[in-house]
Amino acid sequence: MDQEKATPIYDIARPSNPDDMPKVSLDQAHAPNKVLAHDDLLRRFARGEEIRPIHMRIGIMGACNMRCNFCNFHSPNEKSFYDLFSFKDSIATDAAIRLMGEFAATDGRAVTFCGSGECTIHPGYQDIARAGHAAGLRLGLITNGSRLSKPDMAACIAETHTWVRIGMNAGTKATFEEITRDHDDTFDTFLTTPRALREAAVDPEFRIGFNFVITQQNYQEIRQAARIAHDSGAHYVRFEPEFYSAMGHETIESVMAEVSEALQEVAQLSNEEFEVSVPKLDRGPMDQVEAVEGDFEHCHYSRFVTAVGADGNLYPCPQVHLNSRYQIGNVLQDGYLTVLEGGKRAAWEAENPQRTDLCKSCFYRPQNELLEWLKRGQVQLDEALDAYRVEIPATLHADFV
Repeated sequence: MDQEKATPIYDIARPSNPDDMPKVSLDQAHAPNKVLAHDDLLRRFARGEEIRPIHMRIGIMGACNMRCNFCNFHSPNEKSFYDLFSFKDSIATDAAIRLMGEFAATDGRAVTFCGSGECTIHPGYQDIARAGHAAGLRLGLITNGSRLSKPDMAACIAETHTWVRIGMNAGTKATFEEITRDHDDTFDTFLTTPRALREAAVDPEFRIGFNFVITQQNYQEIRQAARIAHDSGAHYVRFEPEFYSAMGHETIESVMAEVSEALQEVAQLSNEEFEVSVPKLDRGPMDQVEAVEGDFEHCHYSRFVTAVGADGNLYPCPQVHLNSRYQIGNVLQDGYLTVLEGGKRAAWEAENPQRTDLCKSCFYRPQNELLEWLKRGQVQLDEALDAYRVEIPATLHADFV
């Protein structure tokens, strides 16, 4: 195939847009092929050996101090999918600290705080972060940004975190507040917080950037948002289409030409100091879909990354956490390793042998396709590893696969 000749062998699963849309250009922090930075793990995986996840995505609470109108967790359209979601759920500080230690002691390397709520409003967030860092874990945070300008929180993040991603989702304060119902003047902090944290951060690989979910309400502010991100001292701005059914997947379909034009324009802001991440725009809805997307049968990615919800349960990935069909077992009650290797995960996988029976679309399609092709022998592991080393000799945030 011509594409195979033109594209590095390790990169053939990379997301792409149709010819009439902007070229997908992902920032280093969100590269989907980071699994190739882990030779030993990949070799064991390819041989069929058991491996433990090195990256945990965790939501320590369900509550949030904003109500973004595109949020899937608060959408009536997603109640059947996120049937276990509750804004009252919260992992106690001591339990979260214990889980950090268990994960670090069982081959865990990195933790991303994310989830259905806003982790930084958890009263024990700083204690949990410091404990995880002390255990040797690298920490990432997905946040609405409302607490980052507070001195004690800023100090904790600067001392313990490897990266932070802030939800911007607008190019003006008025639209931001209309979308999020924010009452903390958070938007005003976006021009100063990134540079302050960047200059104070201890980790030499520290990265801070913005995420912008494109909807009908904000697509005309793509240019303004990109400029704010550029001027703020952030390392990147990451755009993504609204793809959950919270507002209906077709929300930006009718204005895709305008969205594409704006993204092509802001992509010109990219330089050595600042990256503009242009997404796959024609991504299908996560649920309520019959077509199966992706050339893979099993969720191999969940061997490398796992997810824990604010309910304390282990799930195969963050895309499907808080869905009862994907609930594996409670790590707070039974212990992380017991759930992972004590039979509960194996039993769940035996009952759900093919991902096509459950999640027909997949946010981690590039990772899963690459892993499946390695399993099948369609891609030769040594060739892929050699090509990757030449192209990317040093992987940014490699443990956040």
